[in-house]
Amino acid sequence: MSDLRTKLERYESKAAHCMKAAQEARDEAGKAFYEELARYYDELATDFRRVLAKRTGASLAAE
Repeated sequence: MSDLRTKLERYESKAAHCMKAAQEARDEAGKAFYEELARYYDELATDFRRVLAKRTGASLAAE
């Protein structure tokens, strides 16, 4: 489970980094590129949050 949390944190960090890079981009192509990457990493983080929630829920149900 800690591996999942680590990956979640990594994807959240990458999404935030890409959004910052998009805001600092000097041209529209660069901005669009980093915004798309940020969306991608945010979607991955969302998927990991769902998996963690299911596993946490399953762990609580087993207790």
